[in-house]
Amino acid sequence: MKERFANPATPAAMLGEVWQDVDQVLVMTVNPGFGHQQSIRTTLPKIGLVREMIERIKPECDLEVDGGIDEATAPLAVAAGANVLVAGSGIFGGSEGVGAAMERLHTAIINGSR
Repeated sequence: MKERFANPATPAAMLGEVWQDVDQVLVMTVNPGFGHQQSIRTTLPKIGLVREMIERIKPECDLEVDGGIDEATAPLAVAAGANVLVAGSGIFGGSEGVGAAMERLHTAIINGSR
């Protein structure tokens, strides 16, 4: 079962007692509904908090981040603890093509983790 935060304002405490049923947690870094939004940077501490909870309670659980993921925000999300990224506009919104956008994103993550 995937436990999903409905929006960036939903507190991490909402995970409560569902950990035994969770395989992946999704933290939204934009308000859901439409693409091309900028990531809300104040969600980074929540990503870190959820990562700490995962490590303490269910280390095999994935932490997915969705919203405004691009070459600037992907390294920040990964550094905060995300291990699954959703990058719609960051991949499909550019003119260089999907392959080049994926490479750019991957390079940004690798360079950001040094």
